[in-house]
Amino acid sequence: MTPDNSLVQAYLKAHPETRSAVNGTLLGKFASGNALVTKHLAPMVGWTYARIAEKVDAANLNEHQARMYIEELSVFARYNAQYLKAAATAVEGYCPELAHELRRNHLEEGGERGKVPAHYVLYTNALLSDLGLLVNGHVPAPETQTLVNLHQWMVGSHMPSFIAGAYYATEAVAIAETEILRDITNRYGELTIQRSGSELKNLHHYYELHLDDGHEAAQVDGLSVEAAHIEGLARFIKESELFHLDLPQALDGFLVIAEGMTHWWAQLTHRASEMN
Repeated sequence: MTPDNSLVQAYLKAHPETRSAVNGTLLGKFASGNALVTKHLAPMVGWTYARIAEKVDAANLNEHQARMYIEELSVFARYNAQYLKAAATAVEGYCPELAHELRRNHLEEGGERGKVPAHYVLYTNALLSDLGLLVNGHVPAPETQTLVNLHQWMVGSHMPSFIAGAYYATEAVAIAETEILRDITNRYGELTIQRSGSELKNLHHYYELHLDDGHEAAQVDGLSVEAAHIEGLARFIKESELFHLDLPQALDGFLVIAEGMTHWWAQLTHRASEMN
């Protein structure tokens, strides 16, 4: 990843006010976590993932390209619950409130007993039952391994503020990524069994679970599972002073994961282009 092909860098170049806020935060001259999130980081996520969706172009994928995306996108879900657990343990002594939010997410992702099963289990079973796709055990491509490694290193950090910012970046993209994945699995269904959307019963349930504000699995009123994760972690950046989090460190964590995830997508789209 270089400044020439980074979507994050492209956003900063196109939005000098955000570059100024980012530079100022890292230098300790911009102290409003709320403004940083609402005016700069959240819009950056929206902009970069709109570009990613354009590059993926799910509606025009062929069968092999769609399958590649599905296989690679399944990998992070395999490990996310254990990363959330590790992150919660890492920060609990410094910020128990952040640890509580991470553990809440861990239980949702990993499967809280008596509630919804682990999301990875729901997803992989849905792929198998609806599309006949077996992704369990898939060995990731190098770019996916890099993304997994970045998260592994992140959750082992000695800096709670860095973890807070990094996990906000991970969750901030979750709705956009789920929507792209839904488009890809719909495309694969159209190409292979001529079914998509609600015709793929189990996948439709999985996407509704994550994106529907009124779904029974939602634990925060008015917010879908993913929206609640985003807002729950954004709060710690917005109110960094209240929780004694270091805003420059949090932003550093955000940038490490945001760059890593957009780089991952860029590499996947390049891999897809070579499969034409």
